[in-house]
Amino acid sequence: MKNQATFRPAYLLLMIFINIHLNSGCKKEEQWINATVLDFGNPKVDGCGFVIEIDGNIYFPVNLGEKYQTDKKEVKLQYNILEDMHACGFPQSGAKYQKASIKEIRDR
Repeated sequence: MKNQATFRPAYLLLMIFINIHLNSGCKKEEQWINATVLDFGNPKVDGCGFVIEIDGNIYFPVNLGEKYQTDKKEVKLQYNILEDMHACGFPQSGAKYQKASIKEIRDR
């Protein structure tokens, strides 16, 4: 039975290395999320401006293009949630929304 091939750890490591190397060039497709742009009123009169609603959550987009600033506009986007909050309205109103940075946006 000396002629039987045995599986060696070195071969396993070589296969893992080849797999990692081949997959390292693959770019993961980023997911597009459905969202709705909402107009929460003019900030000059204590509104919040345009926000985005994603799965029932409201976010304040720091870079929403003018083309998309339409109430109830349905869009698809890719975004990052930022750490800081955006306060709206009168200081005592307590309206605060998580900031989000839009990476890509398009009409739905």
